[in-house]
Amino acid sequence: MHPYQANQEHRRAVLQAMLLITVISALLFAALNFPDDMVLVAWIQVALAAFAAGLLVVVRRTQRVQTWCLCFMLVLLSATLLLLSRPEISTYAFIWLLIIPLVTHLLLGSRLGLLLSLGYMGVGGGIFLYRFSGDPELVRVEVLSNVVIAALTTLGLSHFYERTRERSERKLMHLATVDPLTGLANRMRLNDVFQWERAQARRNGTPLAVLMLDLDHFKRINDEHGHEAGDTVLVAFARMLRERLREIDLISRSGGEEFLVLLTNTDGKRAVAVAEELRQRLEQLAIEYQDKVLKVTVSIGVADYGPDGMDLDTLSRIADERLYQAKENGRNRVCGGPAVGARVAPVTAVGV
Repeated sequence: MHPYQANQEHRRAVLQAMLLITVISALLFAALNFPDDMVLVAWIQVALAAFAAGLLVVVRRTQRVQTWCLCFMLVLLSATLLLLSRPEISTYAFIWLLIIPLVTHLLLGSRLGLLLSLGYMGVGGGIFLYRFSGDPELVRVEVLSNVVIAALTTLGLSHFYERTRERSERKLMHLATVDPLTGLANRMRLNDVFQWERAQARRNGTPLAVLMLDLDHFKRINDEHGHEAGDTVLVAFARMLRERLREIDLISRSGGEEFLVLLTNTDGKRAVAVAEELRQRLEQLAIEYQDKVLKVTVSIGVADYGPDGMDLDTLSRIADERLYQAKENGRNRVCGGPAVGARVAPVTAVGV
């Protein structure tokens, strides 16, 4: 599972648990409050339980987990403050303020969790002082100090834990979506971006193209100069691609010496022209390694979204077939589809 999806499912599970706890506890307290003539408080708790129960159905299927987490927390915390402001509510109920940081950080992350915790705990503390400022036993310095220290400890630990978890998650996301040698996207990242770009292409009618690139005779570089030389070539080629392509284009390393580029808002004819420019640029590139200058060339296959296929697997396969056609025709060439023609470059340099 993709790390982002795993995080979404984690938050969904936490939200479902919180909703279930809210339904049970709100109904329980309502059942206790109705016999004590705390009718308004009881009905607020019934309404909160109904809201949580309805949300339980929604969150099972929704993709907007974060939005519903925020919605739930705003309703829950606002209802809590409303109940705490009621004169019939005892001081013991204010202990619920201490779990606000834990829940908000679990559901909303470190930034939103901290903001909501500070805001609602601050308001809750203000309600406590307003209601009980006339009771000297409750507003003694030692009592308030203990409460404040406990609240800050809970807030600090919750925030520290969530910040640490988010940093670990970002590291895992980076490892899962980035090729460690070249810093380019890997297949997982490519799949995610393609799904997004395909949706944009369908919605707006914009073109999309795929380039499959393979360095010619790359094995010879490793055999003659060593794997470090091969890595140097791969890094230099990746740098050249980043420099020559747009930021909106996605460059990925498929494996070994094979790369795949997703050209957004680019049709097949323009994609062949872009591929030809890349081919020429690499042909002219001198890659320094120790006291040597390495020269390499690239063969490129082009696939056009729509005429050649509608999914990434099909487009990759078509581009790969045209890549091997370019290699069979002598390497250092670009091969496009019938609709745009095969742009075949003259072989002015032989790949190392």
